[in-house]
Amino acid sequence: MSFRTVDWEPCECGMKRGFDSRHDAQKAMGRAQAKRTRKADARGTRRGLRVESRVYECDFSAWHMTSMSRRAYEEVFAA
Repeated sequence: MSFRTVDWEPCECGMKRGFDSRHDAQKAMGRAQAKRTRKADARGTRRGLRVESRVYECDFSAWHMTSMSRRAYEEVFAA
């Protein structure tokens, strides 16, 4: 079995992995979802599992993954 990873660099925001394109971020998100789901299934429950569900572009032109829904994101940063 070979693992194909998606290239990333630390983002200038200093908080997350930064991907060069939306496609790379979505590919990494799919891999992260699969990995978390496999771990949860091995554990026997998916309760409390936070899985990345969307990608977004930050102010530094890098793409990130997040488990926060768009609605929750907008509610947090609307204030």
